[in-house]
Amino acid sequence: MKTILLLVLLAFFATACGERPGKEGGSPYEPRLAQGSPAIDFLHKDMDGAQFRLSEEKGRVVILYFWRMKCSECREELKSLDWLRRKYRERGLIVAAIGADSMHSAPLFKVREFLDKEGLRFVNIRDEDGFVAEAYRVMRAPEAYIIGKDGRIALVVKGPSDWTGPETSAFLDKLLSE
Repeated sequence: MKTILLLVLLAFFATACGERPGKEGGSPYEPRLAQGSPAIDFLHKDMDGAQFRLSEEKGRVVILYFWRMKCSECREELKSLDWLRRKYRERGLIVAAIGADSMHSAPLFKVREFLDKEGLRFVNIRDEDGFVAEAYRVMRAPEAYIIGKDGRIALVVKGPSDWTGPETSAFLDKLLSE
């Protein structure tokens, strides 16, 4: 009887501790979005109420930039990203800034005030429900996903980055030429 109980317990723990597949397979606890992975499509309103669907931007290069209002590095990088948007917009670059703040941590009027003061004109998505950040497994800001014209992730950037540097320009030039 003890042997049967032991076998039942071992079988239970063996399945409970195994790798549980997520939606696309693999463990739900490890990042599944890496270079070469298909970007996860989403439909979300921007801050002006217009719909933004990522899949509708296929054929263009898209930078999804996750940020928070309280992140000073994020606020500085947004200025650099707007510079990139202006530099490459004729070649098809889209910058979509995804604000991960709640209404309590950064009220909409404060975010608008900052964006207007700095003259930032890219797509601004308010992700209060955390849907987009969760889909992309964003744990902290800043974090960015550069998506190629084919709808696949070309580069994942975790943490602050030099968006105006020559390496970034060379990378985007190559990606926009494909």
